[in-house]
Amino acid sequence: MKLRQYQRAIDESNIVSKTDINGVITFVNDEFCKISGYTKEELIGSPHSIVRHPDVPAEYFKRLWETILNKKIHKGLIKNKTKDGKAIYLNTTIIPILDDDNNIEEFVAIRHDVTEMIELNERLTRTQNDLKD
Repeated sequence: MKLRQYQRAIDESNIVSKTDINGVITFVNDEFCKISGYTKEELIGSPHSIVRHPDVPAEYFKRLWETILNKKIHKGLIKNKTKDGKAIYLNTTIIPILDDDNNIEEFVAIRHDVTEMIELNERLTRTQNDLKD
């Protein structure tokens, strides 16, 4: 009973997805759908790269995959894109879920939207640069 309550608390306050070991989406919560603009039906069974922003270098994802395939937790700021192409910034934690034999069963990603903070910071930087000029 308490486990369900913990799951609900995480689900209601975060953007959550699960993928299989190959990065194919097996679960998304409503918050993920809301921020991405995709429906659950469009996301389930798709590669997680469906939300990958083209600005993010392939090297970043290479390091991310090396980390999680080594059964370590990845934490970082990831720039994604919505269905309509808008950039969003997500503070992301990806956790490998292991079976009883210590093999990776799936990955759970928990995110927080920090887009507004990043955009405000970019505007502040532009304003400061304009004032210097």
